[in-house]
Amino acid sequence: MTPERDFHYTLIKYLDIKGKQELSNIIKRSRIVYDKLWPFSGVVSYQRKMNINIKTPIEFKVLLEKEIDLLRTLSFEIYEDDDEYMATDVIITVLAAKVTTIEIEEIEKEIVEGSVYQSFITEISSLGLDAIEKSYLYEACECAIRNNRLAASTMLGCAAEYLLAQLCDSYHEYLKNHSSQNEQEAFERKVIKAKSAYIRLDEFEKRVNSNVSLFENLGLENPKLNFNFLDVIRKVRNESGHPSGNVVSSEELQMTIGNYQHFLKCVHKLIEELPKL
Repeated sequence: MTPERDFHYTLIKYLDIKGKQELSNIIKRSRIVYDKLWPFSGVVSYQRKMNINIKTPIEFKVLLEKEIDLLRTLSFEIYEDDDEYMATDVIITVLAAKVTTIEIEEIEKEIVEGSVYQSFITEISSLGLDAIEKSYLYEACECAIRNNRLAASTMLGCAAEYLLAQLCDSYHEYLKNHSSQNEQEAFERKVIKAKSAYIRLDEFEKRVNSNVSLFENLGLENPKLNFNFLDVIRKVRNESGHPSGNVVSSEELQMTIGNYQHFLKCVHKLIEELPKL
């Protein structure tokens, strides 16, 4: 590997160790360039200055600039000055978008790398999701960018199962304030303790259909249609909870992730609001 690649790999690992998963994922999508400058460092004879240039997709530039102090500290710790160059600064610049030609189902298509998935990664970074949910969604997008559709849909299905569990727990809290003991116990038995996420989704949808006005009042104009984005759970799991092995088309994957992105923020608002009613 080149010195820049060694540095890149080490910075990613360092951020992982420090628990900076969001930054680590962004650096994975970036490139390291050593900008060798003409001015002398003034420390060692004939030693010149050098910038460590982190070239990142334009969507991430502002996010990295906010963390520049940490990135400088880690970078200066990782980089080893030699007699020729001394690292004197860390800068963030824009990485040019790559256009590639790939063969999908015997049709060559030119795509701008990342498009809808890059947009989702940026939005994930701005939402208050916990580390597990973020990781599922990051990895779904990373796999989709590489056209690993089975892996992408599986990771998205895991994210949907995790989100559904949170939503069911929140609705359970709502029931404690607005329903009988029997209804609460039935919900816990059939939904919270369902044998698989597939069954949990079916049972939760029955509750949504029987209490449509509640979800409409919380901002979902058509709850049954809006919760369809969770149907990715059925795509990746069969009724017994085992992997289905279904491979979705690139168009279907893009649409599924787009729908998921559209409703994610709204669902997390539901999760926050339901226990307060």
